[in-house]
Amino acid sequence: MKLFGALVGVVLLLGCSSAPVTRYYVLSPVVASGTDQALPLTNVALTIREIRLPQYLERPQIVTRGGDHQIQLADDAQWAGNLQQDMTRVLTENLAALLKSDRIFSAPHNGPLKPDFRLDLEVLRFEQDPERRVALSVRWWLIRVSDNTLLEAPSTTLYGPTQDSRSYEALVASMSTVYGDLARLIARSVRSYAKVAQ
Repeated sequence: MKLFGALVGVVLLLGCSSAPVTRYYVLSPVVASGTDQALPLTNVALTIREIRLPQYLERPQIVTRGGDHQIQLADDAQWAGNLQQDMTRVLTENLAALLKSDRIFSAPHNGPLKPDFRLDLEVLRFEQDPERRVALSVRWWLIRVSDNTLLEAPSTTLYGPTQDSRSYEALVASMSTVYGDLARLIARSVRSYAKVAQ
């Protein structure tokens, strides 16, 4: 019986040692490049009120698409925190860098500063597609707070380059880049309306 117990222990130990190691990832903000030479909008305040995700993305595992009707969940590659909160944090940092403003906030914001613009986003998809490209589809609403006027409500789809690497590190880096491209579109729109307001 002692020998049997020892053998069982060895088998269990080997089984545990062969289990894949789970790695955790976060999106990263992009740094405003040398092409972003527009003047800072230091007096413009913007609040990101809400970023809504589809239910299939509201999970710790990183999602990839195996086909038009199939998703794949990576148990050994997960988000380090809540993806919706991470996207809100990164978009706040991206817009602050692109607009060169320290008045970019995410809700709830209870400070004395009243925003000039409010931004809402609905993410329709954000994952690697079967062609191994990151696909980001969103609808976003830019609202002028002073009179609650809807300024823009476009639907946007952005793609990253085809990934040669199969690593999740490269995948998340591409997701961060594509998400940064969305921030550039939003920043360009905010600038156009801020100039009109001035």
